[in-house]
Amino acid sequence: MKKPETEHIKEIGVWNVICWISIGLAVLFSIFSTVVTIKAGQIFVGLLFLIPGIFAAIPKKYLRISRPLKVIIFIFVYFILIIISGMNAPKLEQKYEYYNLGDSFNLTYGEEVFSMKINDINKETKVMINDGQNITTSGFYLIVNGGITNLGKITYHNTNLFNIKFISELKDNQDNIYTIFGTNTRVDGFQPNLEKQFYDIFEISKQASGLKFLIKDKTEVIKVVSLE
Repeated sequence: MKKPETEHIKEIGVWNVICWISIGLAVLFSIFSTVVTIKAGQIFVGLLFLIPGIFAAIPKKYLRISRPLKVIIFIFVYFILIIISGMNAPKLEQKYEYYNLGDSFNLTYGEEVFSMKINDINKETKVMINDGQNITTSGFYLIVNGGITNLGKITYHNTNLFNIKFISELKDNQDNIYTIFGTNTRVDGFQPNLEKQFYDIFEISKQASGLKFLIKDKTEVIKVVSLE
């Protein structure tokens, strides 16, 4: 009597599972990169991202290369395409909000929100520093006077809060940038809904015109106040 033949059951090893997962992730990375790059306007580079995904999905029997070499080739090609995409990515255009003297605008630093306004400006040829000494300049000192209000519900006790957060600068119509020469923005407690007066001093050349006060917060928009 002939014995029945037993079928050999092929076991799936851990290495095979890892390879299948790696191939699946490689294909997903390629498709995701293709979609993102095309949405960014780089259609040709986006389509190129499909190449490493297709390469990873080709069965081993059709490629006479080892799996480790296949992984190295995929990573190399993928990152080369990322570099090309980054080099061709369009630069984000800086956003601005424009105001005049006396206009209020908000400054946001995470959960902390403040309201600021620039009231007026003064021009001086000399100023007094902390030790009481008068100093002069070949240009002039522009004193920017303003007020700022804490719109939150928490009192801030940092006596140097302004110098930490409210970093500002001046720019003229020639795109020359002037940084703060001096300020009086130290306060002994920054209570909610109470306006604190401040001034910033900038040393400006006599030829400067079209001056604008610029201040940045944690948003993507720079606030610009025309001083003329």
